[in-house]
Order: sequence, then C-alpha cells, then structure tokens
Amino acid sequence: MILSNQLDALRAHCVREGATNVQGEMLPNGGMLITVDGVDLGPGWNREKATVLFLAPPGYPAAQPDCFWVQPNGLRLENGTTPEASNDSNPIPGDTMAGRSATWFSWHLSSWNPGHDTMVTYFKVIMNRLKPAR
Repeated sequence: MILSNQLDALRAHCVREGATNVQGEMLPNGGMLITVDGVDLGPGWNREKATVLFLAPPGYPAAQPDCFWVQPNGLRLENGTTPEASNDSNPIPGDTMAGRSATWFSWHLSSWNPGHDTMVTYFKVIMNRLKPAR
C-alpha cells in the first residue's frame, strides 16, 4: 500500500511540474522501478526533456533510494561533456527490460527518514541534481 500511495502522490507532483507520465513496475526482487516521462531538464543539457528512472528498493521506505538513470542514453552537458558522477554503462538492478540503455547518475542521499521522506522527496533530490546542469 505504501508504494501505490506514494506513486499516486508522485504522479500528482510530476503532473504539476509538467511531466507527461509516471509509471511504477514491480520487480522480481520486490522493488519498484519508477519511470517519469517528459521531465524538463532545464538549460545546459544536450536535450530539453528526458525520462527519469529510479528504484524504490526492496524494503522501501526503510531502505532508501539510491542513484537514478536518464533516457535516452547519452545525456550530456550542452558542450558535449559527460555530467559529473555519471556514465552510460551501469544497468538498472533487477530491470526486466533486457538491454535497456540509460545514463546512470551516482547520486546519493545525505539523509533519509522513512517516516517522513517519500518518492516525491527523492524525485526532488533528482531534480536538484539535474538543475543546474553540471
């Protein structure tokens, strides 16, 4: 129930922010892969919009989210350089889509309170990483 309620809250948040679609896919390991389409990246990137993916890991919310991915693969700064703490070769753990290609961001929370923080909290962390572009 926690996952579905938080996914609904994330959908509402993302629609207000202009994203076009939010989906959650249950994974065989008990986690959920969250996909947010149509995310506005802001200036400084080699594209205006992208799809953002992140995991609610098994045991979520006690287990905190960590890292995220952006599709299509090859997200770069507008000058063509690779963003800090990213690469195009780290797969999504437990992903059911074989061969999915995405840019991985090694971005970690400094704190997480499972009684207070939510998928919306983590999505805001992701957006704070993407804006400004670096």
